[in-house]
Amino acid sequence: MLRIATTGTAAVLILGTLTAAPALADGAASIELAAQAASVDPDNPTTTITGKVLAADGTPAASIPVDLSTNTGWGSVTDATTTADGTFTATLRPNGASDSVNVWADVPSLGIHSAMVTVQVVHGKTQTTLVGSRTGLDEGQPLTLSGQVTYQGRPLSGRTVVIDPAVDPSRCTNPMYTFQASTDAEGRFSSTIKPSCTATYVARTPAAGFYEGSTATLPAVSVRPATQTSLSATMDAYGRFEAYGTLYAASAGGDVNGKQVLLEYSPDGRTGWQTARRMKTSQGQFSASFDVNNSGYWRARFAGDTATAPSVSPVRKTWRWSTSMSKLKASSTKVRKNRYITVSGTLSRYYSSKKRFGAFPGQKVRIIFRFSGKKTWYHVKWVKTDGKGRYTAKVRAYGNGYFAATFAGTGDTWAAGTPSDTHVTTYAVPSPGGRSGPPPVMTVLPWRGDR
Repeated sequence: MLRIATTGTAAVLILGTLTAAPALADGAASIELAAQAASVDPDNPTTTITGKVLAADGTPAASIPVDLSTNTGWGSVTDATTTADGTFTATLRPNGASDSVNVWADVPSLGIHSAMVTVQVVHGKTQTTLVGSRTGLDEGQPLTLSGQVTYQGRPLSGRTVVIDPAVDPSRCTNPMYTFQASTDAEGRFSSTIKPSCTATYVARTPAAGFYEGSTATLPAVSVRPATQTSLSATMDAYGRFEAYGTLYAASAGGDVNGKQVLLEYSPDGRTGWQTARRMKTSQGQFSASFDVNNSGYWRARFAGDTATAPSVSPVRKTWRWSTSMSKLKASSTKVRKNRYITVSGTLSRYYSSKKRFGAFPGQKVRIIFRFSGKKTWYHVKWVKTDGKGRYTAKVRAYGNGYFAATFAGTGDTWAAGTPSDTHVTTYAVPSPGGRSGPPPVMTVLPWRGDR
């Protein structure tokens, strides 16, 4: 029996059964109450409450209902009925919400109340572990966090585990949220996430019932921020290629600077990728400009590094169909200076549906001329091809020199030029002023397969 003895002002705890002093009065009924154990713990979560009721004449009060009560929200206690000798028993079940609970009894039929008996609640210390499936990964890849909750080496099932990621806000702009897991029959828990930033993880098992809370910390799991590589690409009819793109990491604050991006080419867009240029980002941007001779497919690829994850842009197609011009024919290659001759030729293109070359009708062709011994070409005349791809032009022979024709291409075809120059020799007839006609007035830069 647990008793409290007092000496002076000091109280001395004597182990045994905890008993409330009987409520006695001359000629009055009485009740005494005791707890069989002074405390409860995870291994012994209940205790028996015993008591005895005496009638006013001091005899045992048999078959009398006894109402037992405890603090609201701190547990439960059963009611009881006295036996023939006036005794009764009840079971107290604390829920662990407090460090102690009080129990008291009422006998409504006799109008008596007991003093309170206090039972201590001893909470058990739990252990929580936490491990990660990897120590480093790329943003968007899964990370599994797992562990176990135990008490004195025994698993605790049905426990809630709160996992909180701690990030450096100066290096991570994407929020990472606290999440929860629950333990199974073996006390184990597991949760898979896709972290956006490098973080340290703390697993916290909150206090519940007869168990104290506990925590475990997993050192920082590094995450390479995901990047996005964009690319736009154009190629004009003369083979001038222009590429522009960006390298961006949303979770790392935006533009990615000072990184090398590879511009790669493939003839079919699936295989055989080859590096055409190496570019470096500035303010998250990169660009390139150069001459190419082929249609094909392009992509920008960032290989990644220790701090940033790799990415590849969408594939861009720059495609033009081949065109061809016949040798320029002249109606005469020897003519009086400033008189007219007729030049003609044909323009054709490749048709993918026919898998062969055919006439290219309705296209503008430029006739050009340069004097012998000179490099400057002059525009002479625009003509348009007919339904069979043929063109004809009446042009002035300004002097000894060469005629040629060029085609500037369309949105999906290459530019072209006549394969060689047609030479015309002129002869002069003396006349007042020394000349009888104007020279060409516009200089042009022809393109006939090279720049």
